[in-house]
Amino acid sequence: MFRKNTGGYRVTVVALLTTATIINSFYRASLSVAAPFIMKEFDVNSAVMGVALSAFFWSYVPGNLIGGRLADRYGTKIVLGVSFAAWSVFSAFTGLAQNIAQVIVTRLGVGFSEGPAFPVCAKIFAGNFPAKERGTVIGINSAGNRVGLALCPIIMAVLITQFGWRVAFLVTGLISLIWVVCWHFFFTDLARSKQASLGTPEQQVRVPWRRILTSKAILALIVVKFSQDFLQWQFLTWVPGYLITGRHFSVIEMGFYTSLAFGVASVAQPGIGFISDWLIRRGWSINRARKTVQVALQVFSATIIVTGFSQSKDIAMFFMVVAITAESTCAGHIWTIIADVIPSKYMGSVGGLINALGAIAGIISPILTGVIAQVTGSFELALTIGGSIILVASVFLLFAVPSLNQQWAEVFDEALPARQVA
Repeated sequence: MFRKNTGGYRVTVVALLTTATIINSFYRASLSVAAPFIMKEFDVNSAVMGVALSAFFWSYVPGNLIGGRLADRYGTKIVLGVSFAAWSVFSAFTGLAQNIAQVIVTRLGVGFSEGPAFPVCAKIFAGNFPAKERGTVIGINSAGNRVGLALCPIIMAVLITQFGWRVAFLVTGLISLIWVVCWHFFFTDLARSKQASLGTPEQQVRVPWRRILTSKAILALIVVKFSQDFLQWQFLTWVPGYLITGRHFSVIEMGFYTSLAFGVASVAQPGIGFISDWLIRRGWSINRARKTVQVALQVFSATIIVTGFSQSKDIAMFFMVVAITAESTCAGHIWTIIADVIPSKYMGSVGGLINALGAIAGIISPILTGVIAQVTGSFELALTIGGSIILVASVFLLFAVPSLNQQWAEVFDEALPARQVA
């Protein structure tokens, strides 16, 4: 029987996707927490470790492109279910690595497997939630990202202290497979099940790639995503190492301050999403509401520069919390903007493209940060670069990204016929 898109069902969808996002982000950050111990065991420096930390993104980029397209063609349920199982297993295998090369291989597996996650989530939200709810539910889902990042340092620090970094990866990787069972029984790909119940032939969406790849609007949005991602991945890959090697914190102190920063972000994200929706309900245009919120968050993110140069531990940690909270929130809110302007039937493919090209920053940022830290002996310059680059996102969002008040019809030609698959 065809399941209806009721309020109760949408709550279930948000709960499942938010839980998936928590686990997803946990695995992204797990290597950065274990990095100091892996560096010591395998006798590698920060530059080499930067390469290992960036390996996730080498495969994450094509994973977005391929996974997003597969979701448009085969449906969201099977793509996200298989991806989740794969990234859990690859993360667990990190605990079996015998050298840094094997760590890199497992991270390539995690990166490729996690690639479809955000495009699939965006596709589900765009197709099942109205615009007046979208900012809130995407904010809740994005908060899951930061909940995972907040839990990771504490859980990994305790497991590493008690059992070693290998056991930490094995335990956290395998236990999360329980989610796949829940996904199988409680989620229905509504669009595909409706087609099946009506006996209509499946349609293969024709994505207008020429228009998309030559669109100044899409290019500007990619620049915004890239600029934000540079600082985001600097936080995700190097904050634990910075606190231990740059600030000389203990493992437990590192876990506390990193968890505090991402914990505050997890509370702020749904609140910011609600404010963005509330402004629209109060009469603000989608363009004004979304851009005002996003630019404000980008500016606050740049205060990480203060952390790099402050001699006071308290001031440095205060601005680190502010910057990570703001950057984490705008990283989630950008998906609300993407969902506002891209038709849901193209979301997997085009959302995957935007996320993939933005994630190239995830390749560059960890390596550049590691090299700068190795050459200069500190993280000040690296944090200054990260804080400065996200200000570029503000400029592009204000002056290059066109109005968000309606889906970009000049890019997505709705007259294109869909090809039917018998």
